[in-house]
Amino acid sequence: MKKEIGSIYTLDNNTLLDAKQGEDLISSDINQYSLCREALYDIAINQPGINMIVLIPAYTCQTVITPFEEAGWTCFFYNVNKGLRIDIKDLQDKVRLIKPSLVVAHPYFGMDLDRREVEVLQNLHNKGIRVIIDLTQCIFSSQVLDFVDYYVGSYRKWFPIPDGGFLINNTNIIIGQPQNENNVFVTNELDAMYLRDWYFRNEDQRLKDISIRLSKTADSIAETNIVPHRMSKISCFLLHQCDEVSNQHNRMANFTYLFNHISDNEKLELVCHDLNNVTTAPLYFTLYVKERARLQKLLSLNSIYAPVLWPVEDERVLITEDIKFIFNHLLAIPCDQRYDQDDMQRVAEVINNY
Repeated sequence: MKKEIGSIYTLDNNTLLDAKQGEDLISSDINQYSLCREALYDIAINQPGINMIVLIPAYTCQTVITPFEEAGWTCFFYNVNKGLRIDIKDLQDKVRLIKPSLVVAHPYFGMDLDRREVEVLQNLHNKGIRVIIDLTQCIFSSQVLDFVDYYVGSYRKWFPIPDGGFLINNTNIIIGQPQNENNVFVTNELDAMYLRDWYFRNEDQRLKDISIRLSKTADSIAETNIVPHRMSKISCFLLHQCDEVSNQHNRMANFTYLFNHISDNEKLELVCHDLNNVTTAPLYFTLYVKERARLQKLLSLNSIYAPVLWPVEDERVLITEDIKFIFNHLLAIPCDQRYDQDDMQRVAEVINNY
């Protein structure tokens, strides 16, 4: 069987047994959540005495929007350009128009906020608007901004763990401290990861199918009702075993290989045109693709699974032609720590023959 690239992480039997035996030796931090969306929800329900209006980048995941809506907030959206940078003028105009209490920002795919983005967000903070930075796509960022009120992010996108997110609270507002684990979600994800490992060992397609169903069940559980849970002890244990230095190094090496071996043409365009803009390990290597579904199919025929980030679930985000273009054409290519240069060479060859 050709090695699969992409999809969920796996857990082998020995690692799982070690984690179950060692989980009680690890205590989760009060700032660690089962899911990043739960951290956002906890922020949303703990903002006393302000209007409940939040301004969110239009290119975002539904899991960023839903926590605020479930907490009773009104969500508005500001523009992001094709280079995945904040449209400064649109953000400033929206702030003047709707007067939000919270503003969310995403550094995208390894690109820390640039000087102009930092300046405008700091000015908003100085005017009394609380700033949330979602680091899910730049989890290893070393960019520390004193004015940021809250940092949030998801660990489970980066590591072979069933759940995990974080909240860094730089305010004097007390945010909830979740006590209970997200047991049903974690069990489904653990089973999915375990079965996926066995599928890779014996190529039994039934195991892969069950793994996919379990993972989808976990997603459905997370979507039904956002209740803050603490990160599971088993995920805390597994996270402590991960080599973060190797993770970052491999991601950067894989990203760099794809950057140097995939070129713009009439069918596709790199999202990032300057490698110097990639200042921290990226979550994915990203492309704009003219016929995205066609390339996805070609990649999947070669056992390469490139996700669409993100499907549009709320059409209110489609505020400009740039945003529509991003949602319709951006494709995320896996480049994480599971893969090496040979894998990236295979990916590049398929894309270049598209």
